[in-house]
Amino acid sequence: MADKDTTKALRIARVIEILNKKSPYGGATLKEMANACGVSTRSILRYLDHIENDMNIPLVRPERNNSRKQGLYRLDAGYLPSISPEKALIIFLSLLQQKGSALAGHINELKDALVGTLFKYKYTSESLFVDELQKRIHIVEEQLADPAGVSKVFAKLLQALRDNCRVKLEYYTGYRRQCTERVVEPYGLISKRHNWYLVAHCLKRIDIRVFRVDQIKNVHIYTYERFEYPPDFSLEDHMTRSWGVTNDGDVCKVRLKFSPEVNHRVRRFIYHPSQVTEQELEDGSIILSFETSGFTEMKTWIFQWGNAVEVLEPDWLKKEICDMAASVLKIYQ
Repeated sequence: MADKDTTKALRIARVIEILNKKSPYGGATLKEMANACGVSTRSILRYLDHIENDMNIPLVRPERNNSRKQGLYRLDAGYLPSISPEKALIIFLSLLQQKGSALAGHINELKDALVGTLFKYKYTSESLFVDELQKRIHIVEEQLADPAGVSKVFAKLLQALRDNCRVKLEYYTGYRRQCTERVVEPYGLISKRHNWYLVAHCLKRIDIRVFRVDQIKNVHIYTYERFEYPPDFSLEDHMTRSWGVTNDGDVCKVRLKFSPEVNHRVRRFIYHPSQVTEQELEDGSIILSFETSGFTEMKTWIFQWGNAVEVLEPDWLKKEICDMAASVLKIYQ
């Protein structure tokens, strides 16, 4: 009897797993579930009744005018797969962390939907103590001055990415201190330290360019101007060589020596996919090397370490860091 109960429980778990996977695409047929579980469609119907009535998991069944065998069964859109309170809170905290970002315009809505779903199907407000938790969590991050406005731009860019539509950007260029218009074909989005960047093929430059999303003042989608996403382009491959978001120039080997005081910090992070720990010296210093491009961002990153890092090579990078230090010193002299 115990073996039968175990087998039934495993099959029911399998049915729920199938519905989880298939529901976003319309659902699963009785035959699909029966074949996956090695049972009859009649058994699957009994499992579905158990899932809905005994486990209180809401299902959407085929319309009456459709054959039950041919129709699609799926989980109700409001159902959230079983997760522990701890995992639910981690999801909740990840939403809180986006406060003030380009996603902020949608965060409260998502947060309310998540909490509402958890309360409806799984937990009580007391078991999640969401209100109390928000009082005891403080996120220290830079925040956009106009997150709602940037969220609207972000939403339009997502639409253009989804539909492969060309867009016209009104883009503010910092070093020129003016707005320019660009027509681009959006290839993808990159996130770095809560900042979002659009990678696109610029029709003016006839090359791939990167645009910081919070510097895009307006977006116009050319709904009827579609482009073909290049099959040989990989966003990940394009960005792997670059130190940050800008892939500017040839790859070069960089060797850095970090002081003993920051050894523990350096060892905890992978700053670039090419990172290699070359040597740990007797005094606790550590030497890392990188094969990278994108030195505009890398120089800023190196400079932030102050006297805790020394550029060992290349020589031209040493000089440029010295020039940066001299220009800062000049301000205070």
